[in-house]
Amino acid sequence: MNMQAIGRKISSLRKERDMTQVDLADKLGVTYQAVSSWERGNSMPDIAKLPDISQVLNVSIDELLGNEKAIEFVKNVLTGQTAPPPDAEILAEVAPILKPSQVESYAKDTRQHDAEAFDNAEVFVNIAPYVSSETLVELALNSNIDSGTIRKIAHHLDSEDLMEIALHCTNLDIEAIRHFACHMDSEDLKAVVLHCANLNIETVQHIAVHMDSEDLVEVAAVLIKNHGLKAFVASDIAKHHLDEEDLAELVQNAMGNDRN
Repeated sequence: MNMQAIGRKISSLRKERDMTQVDLADKLGVTYQAVSSWERGNSMPDIAKLPDISQVLNVSIDELLGNEKAIEFVKNVLTGQTAPPPDAEILAEVAPILKPSQVESYAKDTRQHDAEAFDNAEVFVNIAPYVSSETLVELALNSNIDSGTIRKIAHHLDSEDLMEIALHCTNLDIEAIRHFACHMDSEDLKAVVLHCANLNIETVQHIAVHMDSEDLVEVAAVLIKNHGLKAFVASDIAKHHLDEEDLAELVQNAMGNDRN
């Protein structure tokens, strides 16, 4: 559903009727800021307001929304008719005008009706802003989510939920971790980092600032094992993110392991 196109339609119809944004807002029982936001395409009217907008502007809901499949679903919601769960693409289209509780309920029904409903990355990303972190992780764990998708939805997730999705991802890559590290608690980030098969020193240098010393020490021990003590000691992690005591212990343990 194109918010900009619908906003332009509302603006055009309002002006045709010689109404100000304040006039329209008063008739609809909303603020003029809400009307302004609709017309700029920054937000959508709540689904419950569509009949009122249709009546005040003397236009059908069909003409206002301009999406046949979405219109049918919206009419079912407005009339309370029971219908099969919408396909994921339609739900993502109409999500901006539904209440969060409605989006969550329909998303779960859609997923139950179609096991692959949210495998489409674009659909998953479009639905993400309108459901809770808890529901988003539930959908993700039952879908094929790749690293690129996780990068795009990370800011909608709580740290623990983001960790759970990242650990579920079969192709988690380094760039994704670097992108969403700022959204995670240190302990959760450590779990994801240690899960990454192609972990390297450069990546940890970029995310070290987001990790507590205790968690970083555990990651550092793995880096030393995989890339060697010399490369690690020369890195920014050793120089700037570890205190002397932790670094000395890491070096001592690594040298002891080499002797063994």
